[in-house]
Amino acid sequence: MDSNPILQAFVTSVNLAFASNNGVALSKLFVFDDYPISTLANRIHASDDLDYYTADIADGMHAQITLKYLDYVRDRPTAQATSSHAQLCHIAELFTAQLTLASGPWLLPVMRSVARALCASAQRAHAATQDATAFTQSATRLLQLLIVLLGDSAPTASSKRQGALMVAALLLRISLRTNAAPGAYAGKALEAQGLQTDPEVPMRDRVSFSYWLGRYYLTCYYIEAARTQLDRAFAMCPPWHYHNKRVILRHLFVANLLRGRLPHPALLQKYDLEPAYYQLVKCFRHGNLARFQQTLADNMELFRSQGHFLLLLERSKLLIFRNVLRKVHLLNQNAERSNVLQYADVLAAFRLAAAAPDMDLLEMEAILASMISQKLVLGYLFHHQRLVNLSRKTAFPEIAHVGQTRPR
Repeated sequence: MDSNPILQAFVTSVNLAFASNNGVALSKLFVFDDYPISTLANRIHASDDLDYYTADIADGMHAQITLKYLDYVRDRPTAQATSSHAQLCHIAELFTAQLTLASGPWLLPVMRSVARALCASAQRAHAATQDATAFTQSATRLLQLLIVLLGDSAPTASSKRQGALMVAALLLRISLRTNAAPGAYAGKALEAQGLQTDPEVPMRDRVSFSYWLGRYYLTCYYIEAARTQLDRAFAMCPPWHYHNKRVILRHLFVANLLRGRLPHPALLQKYDLEPAYYQLVKCFRHGNLARFQQTLADNMELFRSQGHFLLLLERSKLLIFRNVLRKVHLLNQNAERSNVLQYADVLAAFRLAAAAPDMDLLEMEAILASMISQKLVLGYLFHHQRLVNLSRKTAFPEIAHVGQTRPR
């Protein structure tokens, strides 16, 4: 049998990298991007006996990892996406087992490559089959890896925990993309929060984790917690990563809007956000509910792709009506009892804001009652007298300080 010098050189390099605990070298050998995979695959012949080459690796685990990876590389150009993903999952299991046996964080560079490859491979399999099974398989392997990383009790500087935030962020990402990962997976990812302020953890992992955790909290309606995480991600993301900051800002915009914090137009302009965002701010500030909802409808695909359409549609309504009520209150300042508003005045304003001429007193009263019960407005309703009695001190507390639901 003719020797394949490429395979021989690859196996020799892998053996040396494992022997010297060189995780960086391993991450350059065990690559999963399309171009290097196809380049290496073109150098492996169908007749090559991979067992023959990997037999030179003394450690059985190292030899098995290398053999399965070379099988994966040779088969990937022609294999179905689901078959290729199954092979990658097996490789991830072997690497996780090796990480369990390893001492210290030296394997983390290659584990980072494997973890990201699991997500990309699941996406390809899902695109080919429209079946979320591949995402569930990836989430399971990532959970196994995260358990190993969080289980290292050594100081962070010499601990595998340095890689926990990266894996936790990927778990949250999968759970948001497909709903394929059960809540227990996301719950385990939340256990890594304590590493967010650890300087030994790479900055990129802290930014990524804060971003995905903020998005996760948004879907759970923990708006203030989401705002905190997304604000942290935006602040920590370096200014030269313009695209990343722009992506974060889209989600931070929603969290801030729903907490009554409106961005300056200069910020939206700096990161070139779509005109729809400017329009939403304008409508929110002016209390124009009808135009706000129309803007959402006109840009449905944009906001649905971000996962914000229903969130903005459902959660903004009361806040905009609150702004309308505040304007009615300001117009009533010269009255003898400025804190008491007539139902008729409020109803007229609500009808105008919502472009709903058929709105009746019962619907308006239900909106007011909901605002008061959520403490968005402080005051009382007098149903029989058809009056709204607002607090003389602080009738409209800052939205940012109201209803701060804490994550469980």
